[in-house]
Amino acid sequence: MGAIGRTSTKEKLVLPAILTTILLVIVLIGILPSSRGIAKARAAIIELEADIEEQKGFIPIYIPLQQRKLKDFPETISVNELKPLKLEDLAELPDVFESLARDSKVELVTVTPQVRSLQGGREMLRIDARMRGEFSSFNTFLNRLNEMKSVDSIESFAIEVSNLGHEMSISVWLAIQ
Repeated sequence: MGAIGRTSTKEKLVLPAILTTILLVIVLIGILPSSRGIAKARAAIIELEADIEEQKGFIPIYIPLQQRKLKDFPETISVNELKPLKLEDLAELPDVFESLARDSKVELVTVTPQVRSLQGGREMLRIDARMRGEFSSFNTFLNRLNEMKSVDSIESFAIEVSNLGHEMSISVWLAIQ
């Protein structure tokens, strides 16, 4: 009977050692990286919760602003319904700007329609205008410009002081059809 029926202590420990090694490898490869991911996710959650708490401090400011936004505009601010200009009326734009300038007591230096703004089938035309006059007259000009129903928005506005006086440059988007 001898050697075949008996197993040594080494042989008895090899199988549990292999199983333990396999379990360690599974833990190192599978569980540890996912636990690091969970730790990162927890840190992100904590950071987001802190941001939410900080944002809650702005609620007393945000709610009145939203309520004001929903109210009608005051009478001093006119909100016009946009009425596009017809293509045939575009030739009269320099005369329209000249009339606005004359009524506002400013001197119209240039009016330049930007034809490139019409590319791609856009229904908006950008007009660049430059005028000279007294600072207070520019306000009158802007109010009269605001009354034009075809004005969609003002892209840029600058007032410069030169040896010739105050000069205003303005870029206006007009709706056309």
